Amino acid sequence: MGSGHDFFKLIAVFCVIAWAMFQFRSRSEDSLVYNNGDPIRTGGTVNNLNEGIWTWYHPNGEIQLTGKFVKGKREGVWKSYDSLGNVLIISTYKNNLLNGSFKLFDSNGDLEKEVFYVNDKIQL
Repeated sequence: MGSGHDFFKLIAVFCVIAWAMFQFRSRSEDSLVYNNGDPIRTGGTVNNLNEGIWTWYHPNGEIQLTGKFVKGKREGVWKSYDSLGNVLIISTYKNNLLNGSFKLFDSNGDLEKEVFYVNDKIQL
């Protein structure tokens, strides 16, 4: 795999993360829906903070992103999927920071890259 391919994969990962962070800002208890009635996301809030398991969906109904919030902060394992249901990213959060394994998978579901984080910093 060439470094150009790695660069575009990293851009894709950061785009997914940026999209997710934008979505987290909206903390309505009401689940938004696509034109066909399928949900865009599901999840709950407590005291206007995201709480519990939240799930975002692709327009075709497949899960796009899922993870848990505790008092508005990401906690535990988060997974991102492509529109066919294939896992793209598995990451671990503690207190809203990447802590632990961050795995990137290729389109065949094979592990492409794994890095480890402590408080949002890559461990070399």
